[in-house]
Amino acid sequence: MSTDLDLSGEDRTGTGRATGTGQYVVKALAHGILIVASALAIIPFAYALLTSLKPEEKIFSTMAQIIPAEPTVMNYVNIWMQNPLDRWIFNSLLLSAGVVFFTLLLDSLAGYALAKGDFKGQRFVYLLVVGTLIVPPQAIVVPLYIEMSQFKLVNTYWAVMFLYIANPFGVFMMRQFFLSVPDSYLEAARMDGCSTLQIYTRIMLPMAKPALSSLAVFTFTFIWGAFLWPLIILSDSAMYPLQVGLAGLTGQYSSQWGQLMAAAIIAALPVITAYLLAQKTFMEGIALTGSKG
Repeated sequence: MSTDLDLSGEDRTGTGRATGTGQYVVKALAHGILIVASALAIIPFAYALLTSLKPEEKIFSTMAQIIPAEPTVMNYVNIWMQNPLDRWIFNSLLLSAGVVFFTLLLDSLAGYALAKGDFKGQRFVYLLVVGTLIVPPQAIVVPLYIEMSQFKLVNTYWAVMFLYIANPFGVFMMRQFFLSVPDSYLEAARMDGCSTLQIYTRIMLPMAKPALSSLAVFTFTFIWGAFLWPLIILSDSAMYPLQVGLAGLTGQYSSQWGQLMAAAIIAALPVITAYLLAQKTFMEGIALTGSKG
């Protein structure tokens, strides 16, 4: 009887080589897609950075020269000196920090209750929370503005934050993480005399650091780029966040594009810094969240 294996156990059919070649092709294709996607994300940022280093009069006159022959930082100096950029950055940081704090607190509490709680209507509440994900924020801008007017909160930081705290995506994300925590941990804590609040603060929160880090980065990035609601609810330019303030720098007939590019780079730095600082726990949170349905 013929066999495809010799006495040494080697496969002479070439199936192993074919499988190895197929895996190599798949990996090469995946890396190619990642390289293209990375380039599409990096090229606009690199172009904005290089443009911000060009004198204003040479931005459009030397389009073929991507790298500036005589780089200058005057666009950064001018945008900072001619506009209240420090105030806008402070406002954005304040709003982002407030929303991140309340989001982590409320979403982790709700996620813990929906994952490990046992109460009537728990499934319905979870479906209701997830169902709000399909409602765009723009759809509730008008009723929310009326509500803020009735509470005398128009043109306040609280009004800006009210739309974004208790994010349903964060509730879903934290619930998925807490579902991955074995119930035996909770049972052991109860046997030691821990209350529900103590289990949440002493066991669940320390274990949820990766998920909380991921949620914090997502929330900070979203709030830092928020534009429509702050523009509607705020009337005092001194309270504008950075994105709203920068939008006002675009003139009707002309704009200082070098300064705008410099401002865009400045606006991107906090988001990049937040991701780099939380990169390790951020990736762990992405990997762990959703491991159990």
